[in-house]
Order: sequence, then C-alpha cells, then structure tokens
Amino acid sequence: MNLAKKITKNRKADLIYSANTLSHIKNYNEIFKAIKSALSNKGVLVLEDPSLLECIKKVAYDQFYCEHIYVFSTISLKEILNKFNLEIFKVENTLTHGGSNRYYIKNKLNNHFRINSSVNNEIKKEIKFGLHKFSTYQKFAIKVKNSKIKLLNIFKKFKENKSRIIGYGATAKSCTVLNYCGIGPTYIKYFVDTTSYKIGKHLPGSKILIKKYEKLKKDNVDIVFLGAWNFKDEIFKKEKDFIRKGGKFITHIPLPKII
Repeated sequence: MNLAKKITKNRKADLIYSANTLSHIKNYNEIFKAIKSALSNKGVLVLEDPSLLECIKKVAYDQFYCEHIYVFSTISLKEILNKFNLEIFKVENTLTHGGSNRYYIKNKLNNHFRINSSVNNEIKKEIKFGLHKFSTYQKFAIKVKNSKIKLLNIFKKFKENKSRIIGYGATAKSCTVLNYCGIGPTYIKYFVDTTSYKIGKHLPGSKILIKKYEKLKKDNVDIVFLGAWNFKDEIFKKEKDFIRKGGKFITHIPLPKII
C-alpha cells in the first residue's frame, strides 16, 4: 500500500495489468487497497487468472498447487472487489492454462466504461454449473478420486506390458498429479523439459529425474505422460513423427485416457 502511494504520488495509473499473479498472493486485501489507491479516475485494472469454472469442468485438480493459493470464479471476484468499491465491467475467456478469464475492472465511480454483457453472461454460466453450491465441490472431489484410480490403472497396464514411459513438461501441475496419484520413477523413467534450470534436477515429491528436451523417438520411448497438457496442440504438432510411428500420450484431462 505504501509503495503504491509512493509510486503514484505525482501521477495515478491509467492502466494496471496483472496476468497469473493474483492467484499466487495470499493477502489480496492489501493488493486491492494498493490498486484502488494507485488507479486514476479513468483507470482500469486488467487481471488474468485461471478460471475456476474451467478447472471444475475439466477436473483439472492440478491447478491447485503450492503457488496457486486461490483460483477465482467471477462470482467470488465480484464479491471481493465490492469491498473495495471496484467492479468488473468486462470478461474475456482465454485458452491460457486450459481456460482462464481476463477481467477488466474499474472504480465504481468511473463512468467512462459501461458494464458489458459479458460480466452477467459469465456469472450466469457459473451459477448454471453450480459454482455457488457446496455440492458441486463435493461432486468434484469424487471425480478427482475416480480420475486418480483410472490414471493409475493406465500406468499399471503399461508397466505390465514393459512399455517405456517418460513425462513431457516438468510443470507444477504435473507435481500435483504425480504426488496425489503416487506415481514415481517406477512408472515414469524421466521427464523432458526445455527450461534450463530444471535440467538435472528432480520433480519434488515424486523424485523423477528431469532431462533436457530432445525430439521424441519411437526407438526409445513408447508412452509419454503429458505434464504440460495445456500445450497439447503445440506438443502434438512438434511430435508428429513420434505419433505417426505409433507413439502414444497419456493425459488426465478431462478424464485419464490414451491419445
């Protein structure tokens, strides 16, 4: 709050942009106080974070990990913003992280922007799906447990057949899945990743080795677990030769299956 006041002492901000940041911050009250203080009369805050609706619909329980303290719905964000006299005036759906929302937010006294129909439409979608009901999350918990059972059965089947399995994309999401399902080096020989500082390290908990990415070859790999499932289309284009020669992928979204 004090830093925001210092930065905007001489001139308030007309635009504050934050993508995939708010969900990582525990004290969002302090953040919104600072934003409210920093915005000009015509100022707009643009937030983008994973959509809770898409998480629940896709049974994407891997969105919930140590760095994602919150996953927001439009319903919840609207209630939070109301405490700070802020409001959403537009919502855009994006494909990032398997489904995110981009929120355009203003001060309630800011009359330069009208409330777009997209706000009410998004809230209607969330209510229709039942995001305001506790029973929806109880059903989600059951789906997550069933997903774990199905995924483990797939791995066990391939292990019995002595298939060579590796992982693709040593993501935080994949750590959630692997640790929850109890999948380690017994099932997955190693992960490949393009991030230099991950190479030679091990995935937390599962302790699976991370190797430098090389194009997949059917000669030494049979099955690939998609840790970075939200980049499936890009990965499939990159690995078309591996797929053409009979290589297969395992995904757990929206249901565990072999592709």
